[in-house]
Amino acid sequence: MTKPVVVITGAAGGIGFATAQHFLSRGWTVHALDKTRPGIDGAIGHSCDVTDEAALCSAAQSIGPLDALVTAAGINLRPHDNAAERLSLAAWDQTIAVNLTGTMLTVRVFRPNIRPDGAIVVVGSVAALRAMPRSDAYTASKGAITALTRSWAVDYSRDGVRVNCVAPGPTDTAMMADIRDSHVGTQGIELPQQRLASPNEVAQVIGFLASPEASYVSGAVVPVDGGATAHSAGVAFPRRNRQQQA
Repeated sequence: MTKPVVVITGAAGGIGFATAQHFLSRGWTVHALDKTRPGIDGAIGHSCDVTDEAALCSAAQSIGPLDALVTAAGINLRPHDNAAERLSLAAWDQTIAVNLTGTMLTVRVFRPNIRPDGAIVVVGSVAALRAMPRSDAYTASKGAITALTRSWAVDYSRDGVRVNCVAPGPTDTAMMADIRDSHVGTQGIELPQQRLASPNEVAQVIGFLASPEASYVSGAVVPVDGGATAHSAGVAFPRRNRQQQA
C-alpha cells in the first residue's frame, strides 16, 4: 500500500516539528519545509522560505502529489509590546509577509498537488478568536488566515479538498519562551487547565483534521487552548495546591 504524503511548513521547530513527528509515527511520507532544512529522522527535508513563491513552486514540483498540507510556518516578533502606536512598519510588514502572505502562497502553490479527498490544515491562533493585547500585527495576520480558511473550504470543496484551521493557545515552544510568565504567572493562571499546551497536543489535532476520520469536517476553526476561549475575560484561575497538582 502506498503511504500517504504530507507537506509541512515551519517544520524545523515547535508545532511544525511535532506535527512532522506525529505524521511519521502514523506511517506517512513527510516532506518537511523550513527556511533552514529541517533535520528530522525519517522525513524529507527541504530548504524553503514561504515568502518565496519561486522556492515553493520548485518544492511542489519536486514533491508531486500529496494527501495533506499543513501550514505551520509563522512568526511573532519581539518585543511583545506591538500595539499599533509603537509597532514599526517593518515589523508589521514582516509579520504579515510570513504569517498571512506565506500561508496564502503555500496554499496557492500546493493545492493543485493535493489529491481528491485530501486536506489542508492551517495553523492559526486563538489570537484570532479573543483579544491578545499589544500584538496587533500577529493578531491581524492570524485573523486573516482564519477567514481565508473558510473561503478556501468553500472554494476547494469542488475538488474534494477539505480545509480547516487549528487555533492553538499558548504552547510550550521557543516562540513562547520570553512571555511564558504572562500566561502562567504567580498571581493566577488565565488558562483553565493551568498549563501551556505541548506541541504534540496541537499536532494530534492537526493529524486528526488531515485524516480520513475527519472526512466531513471542513471550514472549521478548532481551538486547542485548554479552554481559554471558553472562560470570561479577566478571570484568573487560582493555582492548584501541591496535592492537586500531583
